[in-house]
Parts: sequence; structure tokens; C-alpha cells
Amino acid sequence: MPTSRPRPDPVIPDHEVLRKIGGGAYGEVWLARGVTGALRAVKVVWREDFEDERSFEREFEGILKFEPISRDHPGLVNILHVGRSADGVSFYYYVMELGDDVLTGREINPIEYEARTLRSDVKRLPGKRLETEFCIDVGVRLAEALRHLHDNGLAHRDVKPANVIFVGGKAKLADIGLVATRGQRTFVGTEGFVPPEGPGSAQADVYSLGKVLYEIASGKDRMDFPELPDDMPPTLERKRWLALNQIICDVCEPQLSKRRVSSAGDLADSLRRLQEGKRRKRRRPVGAFFATIFTAAALVVGTWEVFKGSPWMNFSGQLGSLIPGDPAPPPVVRPPKAPVPALLKVNSRPEGATVIDSSGEILGTTPTDLISARVGEQVSFRLQKEGYAPVPLQALVPESAAEEPL
Repeated sequence: MPTSRPRPDPVIPDHEVLRKIGGGAYGEVWLARGVTGALRAVKVVWREDFEDERSFEREFEGILKFEPISRDHPGLVNILHVGRSADGVSFYYYVMELGDDVLTGREINPIEYEARTLRSDVKRLPGKRLETEFCIDVGVRLAEALRHLHDNGLAHRDVKPANVIFVGGKAKLADIGLVATRGQRTFVGTEGFVPPEGPGSAQADVYSLGKVLYEIASGKDRMDFPELPDDMPPTLERKRWLALNQIICDVCEPQLSKRRVSSAGDLADSLRRLQEGKRRKRRRPVGAFFATIFTAAALVVGTWEVFKGSPWMNFSGQLGSLIPGDPAPPPVVRPPKAPVPALLKVNSRPEGATVIDSSGEILGTTPTDLISARVGEQVSFRLQKEGYAPVPLQALVPESAAEEPL
């Protein structure tokens, strides 16, 4: 634990130490000026803050491994130099590029400097979500940075908003003093960002990033997950926000075995597709699909079902007659007088079926993202999956879909 006793200012070779600008359980951050006049951030980690020599040296080994890796990816704070105190035992330090100022960006006043972090961005708008496109961009950069870190056998172990700084307006993972070889089970991290299975793994880092994205995209505390924001996005932004929220939910599922996104690469790819407007997968050639079908049509009956509640149970109850060749008429329900927006979600058992709308457009795979519709609208989908006969689905959107997603 950090000592409460006053310490002398650290002496860093070739740097003038100006003032302390941050600190916590794992060291202090100082503002310093190098011999070239460039301002830098210097992290100082004291030996006396650790219970034993082994723990202190393990952290030092982690930063030595990370130092060359840090300069190979734009989503990681660059480590420029690593060293020890003059006596070789009191502390180790590493010199980093300096982040933007919270108010003035790259215009740095050493006397007033305060680093811009995701935490400072959130505090500036308490209880308010940040712009969806900004959240997606941050997510892509950080997920790709974690992928680079994990590919090199390291884990961050404390991904949270305060440890994400901005350099030139771009998000970067910082506070790398916690980086260690993947699998180290020493408990570090911050409550609410650490997954139920504990820290130290690549999957744990991804879970933590999911919670970071939840906070900035919803304006809620990570402990409130999966509550929706108090101010839902406007109509034009809502579809992309819902797609982002689905990715976050896939990452932050409490049970590791049920997480649909558990690697940094999968998360980066999902967010990148969303960023580029490529959420929907390409269609398979029809001939290739039917060539893979085997005698499993009987398995369709009772295995496909549409997500949630009685209005959709008409589908599963009619599946036996909905197999192509024996179409059943859609249920007849009088639509409401005034169209009302609604949201739908299609699921199936087994999952992973391709969902195609009446125009032939692929909407994704089950379970789908939320689909916009109107109360009283006749909706038609077709579900396709290798090894199963295609299944058509038809229904009128009920009024309950306007109250909550169906």
C-alpha cells in the first residue's frame, strides 16, 4: 500500500521534474521537461508500496516487456524510456508521451495542466451519454490496442475510463504500470470493471472495456449495467446506438461461457463493421446453401422460435405448416389507426440463423439486433441455417412492441 509519509521529488536523469499531476495505489505521475524542452509524463513506482520484492520486480518486468510493444500501436501510450532510481532499489520509472490538456488540448501550460481522460469527459457531462460515433471510435481504437497487447502475451488488468487518455484528440490506453504477463492472478483492477471470474486474462480486459463503453454510451455507472440511458438517442442516431449496445451486452454477459464476444479481436472487428456500416453479413449463394441440407426437416418443428412472449408464439405454433411447400396465411389483425414506432428482435434455437426480410435484405443472424417497425405493420422474415429447412415467419406487430422491444 502507498505510504502516507512525505517523499522527496524523484530525480529522473535528463529531465527536470516540475510537479506531481497524478497518483494512486500503483505509483505517482509527474510532469517533467526533457533536455530537448519537450514535456513528458513520468510514472514513478516505489518499492515501499509493495509488500515484497517479488511483486515489485514482477511489475518492473511487465513494463520492460511492454516498452517496445507500446510504440507499435497508435492505441497505446508510447513508453519512451524505462529506468531505476540512482540507488537501484527505491523506485523504477518510465517516461511517456504527455496526453492532451482537458481544456486546451495540445497547448500545454505546465502550471495548470490536467490530463484529458475518458473519466474527465464523462464528468463534464454527468449522467449524459457521449455521442455514439465518438463511443464507436474509442471502442475500435482501444479494442485494437488490446488485441495488440494480447497478441504479445500481455494483459492490461485495469482498463477503466481514468486510464484512457487522449493524445492529439485520439484515445489511448494508459497507466500501463499494471501490464503483466497474461494469466497472472494477482488481484488488481477496479470494482465493477473486473469480471466475475477475476482479472489477469485477455477475456477480463475485454469485459472491462465493455463496461467502459457502457458508461460512456449510456451515461450510467458500470454498476447499473444493463440499464438503458435516461436520454435515448434521437431517431437518426438510435439504430446505430442500439447496434452498439448489443455489442456491449455481448461483451459484458456475466457468465463467461455465454459471452458472444470474448476476445479483443472479435470486439474490434464487430465495432469496425459497425463504424463502416457493414453490420450485415453477405448473403450465401442459394445453391450452395441447399446443397448442404440433409434430412433434418423434422428437427425444424419445435426448434425454431421467435424471441419473447406470446405475440410471437404464433410462429412456433405454426412452424409445422410454415415449411416451404405448405405456406400458412398470416394472422389477420386490424392495424391501429395511427402508426406507432416499435422494436423487434428475432431469435431462434439453435442460434446463428440468417434472418432475411421480405425484400431479400439480410438483417443479420439470430439473435438479431433490434429491428425498427410500426405497430400494426405486417412483417415477414425468412430464417436460414445450414442443416435445416428454411422457415418463413409472418405476423402483425402488436401494440406491446411499442412499450418494450419484442
